[in-house]
Amino acid sequence: MANVAARLDPAGQRNHEYRTMNPSDPLAELRDIHLPSSVSAWPLAPGWWILIAIACAGLSALFIVCLRRHRARLYRRQALIQLQQIEQSSNNQVVALIELLKKTANSAYPGQHYSSLSINEFFIFLAQSCPAALFPKPPDNLNSLLYAKETELDPQLAEQLIKNTRVWIRQHLPSHKLDYQSLC
Repeated sequence: MANVAARLDPAGQRNHEYRTMNPSDPLAELRDIHLPSSVSAWPLAPGWWILIAIACAGLSALFIVCLRRHRARLYRRQALIQLQQIEQSSNNQVVALIELLKKTANSAYPGQHYSSLSINEFFIFLAQSCPAALFPKPPDNLNSLLYAKETELDPQLAEQLIKNTRVWIRQHLPSHKLDYQSLC
């Protein structure tokens, strides 16, 4: 019993000297427990690959939709640039504005030929094809303004036509929402 007491220290734990001195003890040959390596983030689990594929497909579809929308509105951007040029020039603004509106209508509604309407019917079409209240009443002397060689245009009327043209170019309805009824 004294031999066992010599092997234990006062705290009741095995003495380090005993483990190195007694080679027949199989517990002395055990090594400390080693921790496993840390969990790696790579390679990804199959669920993450599926999520990445869905996200890539969604981003690709969003890019394609945005690109198509950008290309579909190209005529609007070009018309607004041309409108700025018309604003800066001072000769025949009414004729240039009507030409711009007809070109834009042809681009917005291909195959509909709204530009071939009479000038009064064209103004009615413009008013019906935009949610904003535009072109309430064309000027009485519009034909003389369009076909006379030199005419004096009221600056307030010119400003109103330019403003209405800008609003129509930006806000006119797409062809699938247009509900225009011709007078003919």
